[in-house]
Amino acid sequence: MRTEACREGDTAMAESPQEKKKRKTKRRGRGEGTVYQRKDGRWSAEITLEDGKRKTLYAKTQEEVIRKLQQAQYEQRQGILAMGPKQKLADHLIYWLEQVKKRKVRASTYMRYSAALHTHILPALGHLQLRKVTLRTIQQFYNRKLDEGQSHSSVITMNKVLNQALGYALKERLIAANPCKGISLPTEGKREVQPLTVEQTQQLLQAVQGTMFEPFIALAVVVGIRHGELLALRWQDIDFALGSLAIHHTLTLTEDRQFVMGDPKTKASERIILLPQPVMDILLAHRGRQKEIRLRAGPAWQHHDLVFCTQQGTQLWPDTVRRRFYRLLKQLGLPQIHIHDLRHSASTLLRSMGVDLKVIQGILGHSTLDMTANVYSHVLPSMQKEAVERMKTLFEKPSS
Repeated sequence: MRTEACREGDTAMAESPQEKKKRKTKRRGRGEGTVYQRKDGRWSAEITLEDGKRKTLYAKTQEEVIRKLQQAQYEQRQGILAMGPKQKLADHLIYWLEQVKKRKVRASTYMRYSAALHTHILPALGHLQLRKVTLRTIQQFYNRKLDEGQSHSSVITMNKVLNQALGYALKERLIAANPCKGISLPTEGKREVQPLTVEQTQQLLQAVQGTMFEPFIALAVVVGIRHGELLALRWQDIDFALGSLAIHHTLTLTEDRQFVMGDPKTKASERIILLPQPVMDILLAHRGRQKEIRLRAGPAWQHHDLVFCTQQGTQLWPDTVRRRFYRLLKQLGLPQIHIHDLRHSASTLLRSMGVDLKVIQGILGHSTLDMTANVYSHVLPSMQKEAVERMKTLFEKPSS
């Protein structure tokens, strides 16, 4: 008599290899879709994407793979299901910086982002799969950088890179969520800006009177022209008949650390400024002195039409101007402010003279009025004194 085992063996021999594989591995998972167990013991689930392709999910247990399938089905209904390839984080970050971001930002911003990416982010996180980067992974990375002594502003720049790049990955549906959302960042301490008083401004202007540095200081502290805009200024931008100056360019740092003429910081930065007559007189005198230097230089002079240049007519380096400015402040015993603070000083001085905030916005080239009001307008002691004097009128008895 044939045994039960023999009958089972005959049945197995009658099955095709495909049927045998299906019988051994296929398991239907509680009506949850295609859920089955693999030969290696892991469980798999499949979901059909919009393009007809199938996405496979894996887990150690049937219950876990069903949860993953349900989550994927939910994300698919919400339109947030990640469908991207298993690319490394490094691949996406480099693509985003070079092909997306680089075309939209100034060279200086690109260089700052590139430095943060290649110096800090890629060595630590670049090997991770894009879809496996979590909020905890990024948070621990920032914490390590702070423990290593990186500044708060440096870590904040790293987060700008990661947040924007991962936000773009989310837009491309390479990931289901941006893991940078919810990150705890250090507070970036803002440097206290110390604008010059009227008396300090007068002291500074008197110290540079009759020198090649005079028009630079005058334009920076009177009408708040940016450092880079001044170094890109050409004589053709100045209309001596109308008493005006046009801002069309700014000095831009390229990838190979060369300074070139670039577009202004924003659309609002391209502007025409009316200048007070004393400033126009300073520019006229400066043009005369520069002509004498040009004649002495002879064939060595390079004609770039620059208002501020070297003894041979070539471009001035911003660092050279900064160093000269800081030495001047030290010699005069003035506060060691940044050269950009002259722009803050201009705004504050204009406000103290009663100039309308909207007019100051146009002179400084701000894109919004809030920027003019919140960032650049400080309160001088003289302004406080005037306000206190006006408050006294509240206590005065009305005349009969």
